[in-house]
Amino acid sequence: MANYRLLPLLVILALASGCGFHLRGDITGTAKEKTLLMTGVSRDNPFYRSFVQNLTTGGGTLASKPQDASAIISVVKVAHIRRPITLSAAGRANMFDLTFRVIYEVQNPKGDVLIPEKELEVRREYFNTQGSPLGQGLEEAQMRLEMEKDASQTLLRQIVIGLRERSAKPS
Repeated sequence: MANYRLLPLLVILALASGCGFHLRGDITGTAKEKTLLMTGVSRDNPFYRSFVQNLTTGGGTLASKPQDASAIISVVKVAHIRRPITLSAAGRANMFDLTFRVIYEVQNPKGDVLIPEKELEVRREYFNTQGSPLGQGLEEAQMRLEMEKDASQTLLRQIVIGLRERSAKPS
């Protein structure tokens, strides 16, 4: 009887393992390939700190000098944009559109462009509660931090995939 209860679980596990799904985790490659450097963003910026945390959690290393890195991420621009979407009858904004935009380029230590300039955007919308302006400010600050974390994860994945595809192409 107990074996019949385990059967659906075993079927689900077998199907999940065959579909190619895997948890995010280690960055593939050698130690040198997993060593990256980010320029153009200050070290105390939450986006930079989040990127470094994602890199080290995935098994990568932050290079201290450009010649130690396999790739240098040159951040051209980092910007938060806040736009009102809807207005109340009194003319106050009810909803806002928040955008976090990162423009970057990836080069090797010699200065050759590995990934040309790209733009990465993370967007959120939120409702502005007119009754609690303090809560609105705190909510927006929390959303900005979460957007920066999402952008840093996406940036790391894009770079790893872009470098992997570049190394797979014959020269």
